Amino acid sequence: MSVKTYQKLAATLEQQIRRGELKPMSRLPSERELAKTHEVSRTTVREALMALEAGGLLQIKDRSGAYVQPVVDAQSGFLSKLEKQPGPHEVLQMRRLIEGESCFLAALNGSEAALREIAEANAANAAVPPNDTPEFHEGTRRFHMSIAKASENSLFHDLLDFLWEQKSGPLWENWYGTTRSRKNRITVIANNQEVTDAILARRPQAARTSMQRHIDWMISRFLSY
Repeated sequence: MSVKTYQKLAATLEQQIRRGELKPMSRLPSERELAKTHEVSRTTVREALMALEAGGLLQIKDRSGAYVQPVVDAQSGFLSKLEKQPGPHEVLQMRRLIEGESCFLAALNGSEAALREIAEANAANAAVPPNDTPEFHEGTRRFHMSIAKASENSLFHDLLDFLWEQKSGPLWENWYGTTRSRKNRITVIANNQEVTDAILARRPQAARTSMQRHIDWMISRFLSY
Protein backbone atom coordinates (compact mmCIF):
# COMPACT_ATOMS: atom_id res chain seq x y z
CA MET A 1 0.00 0.00 0.00
CA SER A 2 1.46 3.37 -1.02
CA VAL A 3 2.58 5.99 1.47
CA LYS A 4 -0.22 8.43 2.19
CA THR A 5 0.12 12.21 2.02
CA TYR A 6 -0.38 12.60 5.77
CA GLN A 7 2.38 10.04 6.36
CA LYS A 8 4.77 12.00 4.14
CA LEU A 9 4.00 15.20 6.05
CA ALA A 10 4.41 13.40 9.37
CA ALA A 11 7.82 12.11 8.23
CA THR A 12 8.89 15.62 7.22
CA LEU A 13 7.87 17.07 10.59
CA GLU A 14 9.51 14.16 12.41
CA GLN A 15 12.80 14.93 10.68
CA GLN A 16 12.52 18.59 11.66
CA ILE A 17 11.91 17.59 15.26
CA ARG A 18 14.79 15.09 15.39
CA ARG A 19 17.16 17.61 13.78
CA GLY A 20 16.20 20.19 16.38
CA GLU A 21 14.61 22.59 13.90
CA LEU A 22 11.46 22.31 15.97
CA LYS A 23 12.47 22.70 19.59
CA PRO A 24 11.10 20.61 22.51
CA MET A 25 8.05 22.21 24.16
CA SER A 26 7.67 24.68 21.30
CA ARG A 27 4.29 25.13 19.68
CA LEU A 28 3.93 24.13 16.05
CA PRO A 29 2.53 26.63 13.53
CA SER A 30 -1.24 26.52 13.17
CA GLU A 31 -2.73 23.82 10.95
CA ARG A 32 -3.70 26.53 8.48
CA GLU A 33 -0.06 27.67 8.26
CA LEU A 34 1.20 24.11 7.95
CA ALA A 35 -1.32 23.37 5.21
CA LYS A 36 -0.19 26.43 3.26
CA THR A 37 3.52 25.77 3.76
CA HIS A 38 3.35 22.12 2.71
CA GLU A 39 0.58 22.59 0.13
CA VAL A 40 -1.76 20.01 1.63
CA SER A 41 -5.28 20.05 3.07
CA ARG A 42 -6.01 20.79 6.71
CA THR A 43 -7.37 17.25 7.01
CA THR A 44 -3.94 15.95 5.97
CA VAL A 45 -2.30 18.19 8.56
CA ARG A 46 -4.57 16.92 11.31
CA GLU A 47 -3.90 13.29 10.47
CA ALA A 48 -0.15 13.95 10.38
CA LEU A 49 -0.22 15.65 13.78
CA MET A 50 -2.28 12.82 15.23
CA ALA A 51 0.26 10.32 13.89
CA LEU A 52 3.10 12.25 15.52
CA GLU A 53 1.17 12.41 18.78
CA ALA A 54 0.63 8.64 18.67
CA GLY A 55 4.40 8.28 18.19
CA GLY A 56 5.17 10.45 21.20
CA LEU A 57 6.68 13.34 19.25
CA LEU A 58 3.84 15.78 19.83
CA GLN A 59 1.22 16.56 22.42
CA ILE A 60 -2.01 18.03 21.09
CA LYS A 61 -3.75 20.27 23.57
CA ASP A 62 -7.40 21.09 23.07
CA ARG A 63 -7.90 24.65 21.78
CA SER A 64 -4.21 25.36 22.19
CA GLY A 65 -2.31 23.52 19.49
CA ALA A 66 0.40 20.90 19.03
CA TYR A 67 3.57 21.00 21.14
CA VAL A 68 6.87 19.25 20.44
CA GLN A 69 7.85 16.59 22.96
CA PRO A 70 11.41 15.52 23.87
CA VAL A 71 12.72 13.08 21.25
CA VAL A 72 13.80 10.64 23.98
CA ASP A 73 10.10 9.98 24.66
CA ALA A 74 9.32 9.20 21.02
CA GLN A 75 8.82 5.76 19.54
CA SER A 76 11.25 4.78 16.79
CA GLY A 77 9.90 3.44 13.52
CA PHE A 78 6.29 4.18 14.38
CA LEU A 79 5.54 5.83 11.02
CA SER A 80 6.54 2.70 9.10
CA LYS A 81 3.83 0.79 10.95
CA LEU A 82 1.21 3.22 9.65
CA GLU A 83 2.13 2.57 6.01
CA LYS A 84 0.44 -0.83 6.10
CA GLN A 85 -3.02 0.63 6.68
CA PRO A 86 -5.23 3.24 5.00
CA GLY A 87 -5.54 6.54 6.81
CA PRO A 88 -8.43 7.09 9.23
CA HIS A 89 -10.00 9.72 7.00
CA GLU A 90 -9.88 7.34 4.04
CA VAL A 91 -11.59 4.63 6.07
CA LEU A 92 -14.35 6.94 7.25
CA GLN A 93 -14.88 8.39 3.76
CA MET A 94 -15.35 4.90 2.33
CA ARG A 95 -17.68 3.96 5.16
CA ARG A 96 -19.78 7.01 4.36
CA LEU A 97 -20.14 5.91 0.75
CA ILE A 98 -20.74 2.23 1.40
CA GLU A 99 -22.92 2.48 4.48
CA GLY A 100 -25.06 5.27 3.07
CA GLU A 101 -25.95 3.06 0.12
CA SER A 102 -26.38 -0.07 2.22
CA CYS A 103 -28.91 1.82 4.37
CA PHE A 104 -30.74 2.92 1.24
CA LEU A 105 -30.96 -0.65 -0.05
CA ALA A 106 -31.83 -2.11 3.35
CA ALA A 107 -34.82 0.24 3.62
CA LEU A 108 -35.80 -0.44 0.03
CA ASN A 109 -35.27 -4.19 -0.27
CA GLY A 110 -34.54 -5.65 3.16
CA SER A 111 -36.70 -8.56 4.27
CA GLU A 112 -38.82 -8.26 7.38
CA ALA A 113 -36.52 -10.73 9.12
CA ALA A 114 -33.47 -8.63 8.20
CA LEU A 115 -35.13 -5.48 9.50
CA ARG A 116 -35.96 -7.22 12.77
CA GLU A 117 -32.30 -8.16 13.08
CA ILE A 118 -31.32 -4.50 12.64
CA ALA A 119 -33.80 -3.42 15.31
CA GLU A 120 -32.57 -6.11 17.69
CA ALA A 121 -28.90 -5.21 17.12
CA ASN A 122 -29.67 -1.55 17.73
CA ALA A 123 -31.56 -2.28 20.94
CA ALA A 124 -28.84 -4.60 22.22
CA ASN A 125 -26.13 -2.03 21.57
CA ALA A 126 -28.11 0.74 23.26
CA ALA A 127 -28.47 -1.47 26.34
CA VAL A 128 -24.71 -1.89 26.84
CA PRO A 129 -23.42 0.01 29.90
CA PRO A 130 -21.54 3.17 28.82
CA ASN A 131 -18.29 2.05 30.47
CA ASP A 132 -18.20 -1.39 28.80
CA THR A 133 -15.94 -0.53 25.89
CA PRO A 134 -15.34 -3.94 24.22
CA GLU A 135 -19.01 -4.92 24.34
CA PHE A 136 -20.16 -1.52 23.08
CA HIS A 137 -17.66 -1.66 20.22
CA GLU A 138 -18.77 -5.16 19.24
CA GLY A 139 -22.44 -4.22 19.55
CA THR A 140 -21.90 -1.23 17.27
CA ARG A 141 -20.17 -3.43 14.73
CA ARG A 142 -23.01 -5.96 14.81
CA PHE A 143 -25.50 -3.14 14.19
CA HIS A 144 -23.64 -1.81 11.16
CA MET A 145 -23.02 -5.27 9.76
CA SER A 146 -26.72 -6.16 10.12
CA ILE A 147 -27.57 -3.20 7.85
CA ALA A 148 -25.01 -4.29 5.27
CA LYS A 149 -26.49 -7.79 5.36
CA ALA A 150 -30.02 -6.42 4.91
CA SER A 151 -28.92 -4.61 1.74
CA GLU A 152 -28.84 -8.05 0.06
CA ASN A 153 -25.56 -7.15 -1.63
CA SER A 154 -22.76 -9.36 -0.29
CA LEU A 155 -20.09 -6.92 -1.46
CA PHE A 156 -21.35 -4.26 0.96
CA HIS A 157 -21.02 -6.75 3.81
CA ASP A 158 -17.52 -7.86 2.77
CA LEU A 159 -16.25 -4.31 2.17
CA LEU A 160 -17.59 -3.07 5.49
CA ASP A 161 -16.03 -6.05 7.26
CA PHE A 162 -12.67 -5.10 5.70
CA LEU A 163 -13.06 -1.43 6.64
CA TRP A 164 -14.00 -2.30 10.21
CA GLU A 165 -10.80 -4.33 10.52
CA GLN A 166 -8.81 -1.20 9.63
CA LYS A 167 -9.99 0.49 12.83
CA SER A 168 -6.90 -0.54 14.73
CA GLY A 169 -3.37 0.69 15.23
CA PRO A 170 -1.82 3.68 17.03
CA LEU A 171 -3.92 6.44 15.44
CA TRP A 172 -7.22 4.75 16.23
CA GLU A 173 -6.15 3.71 19.72
CA ASN A 174 -4.96 7.22 20.51
CA TRP A 175 -8.19 8.69 19.13
CA TYR A 176 -10.41 6.35 21.10
CA GLY A 177 -8.42 7.11 24.23
CA THR A 178 -8.92 10.86 23.89
CA THR A 179 -12.50 11.05 22.57
CA ARG A 180 -14.27 8.22 24.36
CA SER A 181 -16.91 9.67 26.64
CA ARG A 182 -20.44 9.09 27.87
CA LYS A 183 -21.61 12.08 25.82
CA ASN A 184 -20.19 10.65 22.60
CA ARG A 185 -21.70 7.24 23.26
CA ILE A 186 -25.09 8.81 23.82
CA THR A 187 -24.67 10.53 20.45
CA VAL A 188 -23.80 7.22 18.78
CA ILE A 189 -26.90 5.60 20.27
CA ALA A 190 -29.11 8.49 19.14
CA ASN A 191 -27.65 8.40 15.63
CA ASN A 192 -28.12 4.65 15.39
CA GLN A 193 -31.74 5.01 16.48
CA GLU A 194 -32.35 7.61 13.78
CA VAL A 195 -30.91 5.27 11.16
CA THR A 196 -32.95 2.35 12.48
CA ASP A 197 -36.19 4.33 12.48
CA ALA A 198 -35.68 5.38 8.86
CA ILE A 199 -34.93 1.84 7.72
CA LEU A 200 -37.89 0.31 9.57
CA ALA A 201 -40.15 2.99 8.10
CA ARG A 202 -38.94 1.98 4.62
CA ARG A 203 -37.63 5.47 3.90
CA PRO A 204 -34.51 4.82 1.77
CA GLN A 205 -33.36 8.42 1.28
CA ALA A 206 -33.82 9.28 4.96
CA ALA A 207 -31.91 6.14 5.93
CA ARG A 208 -29.03 7.04 3.62
CA THR A 209 -28.92 10.63 4.88
CA SER A 210 -29.03 9.57 8.54
CA MET A 211 -26.09 7.23 8.13
CA GLN A 212 -24.09 9.80 6.16
CA ARG A 213 -24.77 12.38 8.86
CA HIS A 214 -23.51 9.92 11.47
CA ILE A 215 -20.28 9.27 9.56
CA ASP A 216 -19.82 13.02 9.08
CA TRP A 217 -20.04 13.37 12.85
CA MET A 218 -17.44 10.62 13.20
CA ILE A 219 -15.10 12.42 10.80
CA SER A 220 -15.54 15.70 12.66
CA ARG A 221 -14.94 13.98 15.98
CA PHE A 222 -11.84 12.22 14.70
CA LEU A 223 -10.19 15.20 13.07
CA SER A 224 -10.94 17.89 15.63
CA TYR A 225 -8.89 18.87 18.64
